[in-house]
Amino acid sequence: MLIRNRRKILSLSLTVVALVVFYFLFKDVELALVSKSIIRNKGVDSSTMAQVAQVPIEDTSSPAHLANKQGANAARPQGVANDVKISDKARVAGSIMPSMPDQDAKKELGNASWKYFHTLLARFPDEPTPEEREKLKSFIHLYAELYPCGECSYHFVKMIEKYPVQTSSRKNAALWGCDIHNKVNAYLKKDIYDCSTILEDYDCGCGDDKDAPL
Repeated sequence: MLIRNRRKILSLSLTVVALVVFYFLFKDVELALVSKSIIRNKGVDSSTMAQVAQVPIEDTSSPAHLANKQGANAARPQGVANDVKISDKARVAGSIMPSMPDQDAKKELGNASWKYFHTLLARFPDEPTPEEREKLKSFIHLYAELYPCGECSYHFVKMIEKYPVQTSSRKNAALWGCDIHNKVNAYLKKDIYDCSTILEDYDCGCGDDKDAPL
């Protein structure tokens, strides 16, 4: 009986050993296959890198490259920048609109804007209602805040804060606008406009450009 049990134990032990050996043999084969696959992939990657390395790199400092670059710039329409989007660097602190560095454009805009500004005030009602007065006040504030020249807008807003809009009558509104413009003229060292004729000059919207406070 004892001998029979020993045989069973021995047989079971041999079976376990055989399973362990088979397991490790199988793992070795699997590792070998994986290693071959990795080596094969590395071979492909190395080949790809070799092809990339053969692509010629253009020398950006060469005369040919510089000539091509100059030709491309010459083909671009005059006045068109590389990036037409207004950059944040052009923004003016405290203003909605960007800066306007073009002095000619700034002057042309100013002349047209002042003429509209004075014509508007000179044609305001003599006895405006509270609603009309509030509308004029709101409009002037928005007009200043949204003026297309950022630096001009900034100073205009500050000036209105210091010298509030007068809306009690057409005369007061027009004289206020003329006084504001003369303050700008004084700052720019330009001639001071005679405000006593502001209503006559702009009431019909046909003020003489030679005499108007431009």
